[in-house]
Order: sequence, then structure tokens, then C-alpha cells
Amino acid sequence: MAYVSVPKDLTNIKTKFVGNFTKRQCLCFGLGVLVGFPGYFIARAAIGTTPAFYVLLALMAPFFLFGIMEKDGLPLEVYLINMIRHNIAYPQIRTYESENIYSYYDDRRKKEKLMQVQQKSSGNGVRKRGTSSKTAIKKHSRNR
Repeated sequence: MAYVSVPKDLTNIKTKFVGNFTKRQCLCFGLGVLVGFPGYFIARAAIGTTPAFYVLLALMAPFFLFGIMEKDGLPLEVYLINMIRHNIAYPQIRTYESENIYSYYDDRRKKEKLMQVQQKSSGNGVRKRGTSSKTAIKKHSRNR
């Protein structure tokens, strides 16, 4: 008796369109042929047969890749768009910033001390206009 294994997860099975190819693969291969062969004949007339074959491969390869390749269940164009968004458009450089309430109160306390020192220094030893230095010294010595 013949034994055939049946996969339990049927979501990965794709319907075939022609032969063993899906509609997507047939479309991509057809576009590759439509772009590659005219490019080959134009290049063959200009640069020769062997280099024209490399031009044919270069023109058809992206279409074949987009038709065949899948990564993590995503078609190649969706995967590339996600990679561009992840790496270029929205880079993952994030800075960690937390609000430190202790530093806030520490800065506030330092400002208050600075203001107190400034007020003390502005109250003592500052001469009024019109007084000479001798009278300022006499007033300063009397306050002690």
C-alpha cells in the first residue's frame, strides 16, 4: 500500500496555476521574459553574444527572485519594504530617559542656597551712591 504524508498545516500550501507554478510565479516569469529577451537582442547587436547573455541574466534575475523567493511567509517586495522601514526609515536608536525626582529637588535646593548667598552678599558691604569709601568703612566697622 502506498503511503502519502499529508501536512497538518494547510495554510502553507498554495494553489498551482500552470504546471507547478502559482499565478504570481507565472506573472513574474512572464515579465522577466518580456524584459530580458528584448534586452538580450539589443545588447547582442551592440556588445556581442556572451556579454549580452549576462545582460539577459541581470535583467531577468530580479523578476525571478520576486516570483520565487519568500522569507518568513512574506513575498520579497513586502519583506524588502519592511527591512527598509526597519533599518532606514525608522531606525531603532532609542535613548532611555527617566524622570529623577531627586535630581529635581537637588537642583531646586542648590538654586535656593545660591539665591540666599546672593541676598546676603548684596545686603552687606554694598555702598550706596554718593558715599565715600571712608564712610563705607566706618559703617562697616560699626556693624561688627
